Amino acid sequence: MRMALVAICLCTVLGLVAPASAEPRSGTITWEKWTLEWEVYGNQSLVLTEVMFDNELVLAKASLPVIKVKYEREWPWYHPYSWFGIGRSTGRCGPFQDRITWKHLDPMPSCGNSKVCVQTYSSGGVKWLEIGVYARIGEYHLYHVWYLSEHGEIRPVLQSRGLSCNTTHQHHPYWRLDFGIAGENRDQVFEYTDGVANEGWGPGWRKYTNEVNAVKDPSKHRSWFVRDSQNGHGVWVLPGDGYPPLMDDGVPQSCFSKQDVGVRLYHEEEDSGWISGARGDLGYIDGEGVREKDVVFWYIAHLPHNAALGPAAWLAVGPVLKVQR
Repeated sequence: MRMALVAICLCTVLGLVAPASAEPRSGTITWEKWTLEWEVYGNQSLVLTEVMFDNELVLAKASLPVIKVKYEREWPWYHPYSWFGIGRSTGRCGPFQDRITWKHLDPMPSCGNSKVCVQTYSSGGVKWLEIGVYARIGEYHLYHVWYLSEHGEIRPVLQSRGLSCNTTHQHHPYWRLDFGIAGENRDQVFEYTDGVANEGWGPGWRKYTNEVNAVKDPSKHRSWFVRDSQNGHGVWVLPGDGYPPLMDDGVPQSCFSKQDVGVRLYHEEEDSGWISGARGDLGYIDGEGVREKDVVFWYIAHLPHNAALGPAAWLAVGPVLKVQR
């Protein structure tokens, strides 16, 4: 699949950029079987709402509230270079909580100098819609994009480059997916894992009954399926296979970003962006029941950036969502 930003000139052409106030921060798209609303909203980056495929709701809201960043500590705590920020040039950096807002966006010359790029293309005989924003936060260049295929596939992707310190680190994008399949509060969430005994839904299948955190298990092809309890229509949530040179969506970091998935019961007051800071992890887990409810599904990827690659190397991660009828 084409990685759009690799082909985009990222320099701002001075004098050709329209005033920020002249460009809309929201819009409506109808394309192939898709209809949706988009908006650069608060500190939740490029948000999609009322996402419908073939006249049926797929996602009530999809956003990226935070990208947490954790640098390796090159010097142990007892080394003098770790004191008072002395080691910043080599290792004492962060952690960060990057939240994309309108003020972080730069125009993209290859997309008519727009801050929100909406375009279509074909890859491998499949038509794709691309909706993306290019942000600058400190030393980081970030391209947050949603790819939608004519066949009912959504690929949320985060591309990143840049170094705040010349040290290996990881970016952890947290996508928040409020499903509401078919427009009713009757979601069911299933986990599939090779080799797991039949618990009543077939070999390998487990139905989530309460709020839960989970991790990937690539060796056993772990994946998730969110569906409407009455018509059986749903969406697969598949861990990403990675975009070269990365081979997958990475692995969690102990004591910083500890899971790959979080399933939560929807509460309006919890849809407030990111409130856990740079060091806090995903909260809102109160053991509430999620059977046949309005469910929020968090997917966390883990993008490793080896400092040896330098600040110019683009790296990308993200899951695959597949509509099933």
